[in-house]
Amino acid sequence: MEERAAGLILFREDGGRRKYLLIKNRRGGHWGFPKGHIEPGEDELQAALREVSEEVRINHFKVLPGFRTVVRYTFWREANPIHKEVVLFLAQTEEDGEPFWEEVEEMVWLPFREALERITFPEQKEALRQAESWLSGG
Repeated sequence: MEERAAGLILFREDGGRRKYLLIKNRRGGHWGFPKGHIEPGEDELQAALREVSEEVRINHFKVLPGFRTVVRYTFWREANPIHKEVVLFLAQTEEDGEPFWEEVEEMVWLPFREALERITFPEQKEALRQAESWLSGG
C-alpha cells in the first residue's frame, strides 16, 4: 500500500538566528515537520499549505521557489507495510503558530543543530540538512 503526503519545513529569523518549526505528533510521538495526506483534487503544495494551517495555525508565509525535497520510508500498519512519500517545501514565516492539540502534542522553534537532534527519523533529518544548505547558499 502507498500513501502520499506533503508539508512544509518552516523557518523564521529570531534575534538574528534562523529557527525551524518542529512538531511532536500526538499519535506516533515522533518529532518532525507539519505534514499530512494529499486530499483528492489537491496538488502537493495545496496539501502542504492546508496541513500547516490545520496543524499549527500558521497561515502567512512565503514559500521559497526552487526548494522541494521528497522523503520516502516504509512503516507498518496492522501487519501491512505502508510505503510513504512525503513532499516537503521550504517556507519562511513570522508567525509563532499554535498547535492543533488533537494532532500535535508539542511544537517548538529551534536553531538548526538543536532541530537536527530533535527530529526522530533520519529521512527528515536529511530534509532539514538540505533546507539549511539551500538557505546557506550551498
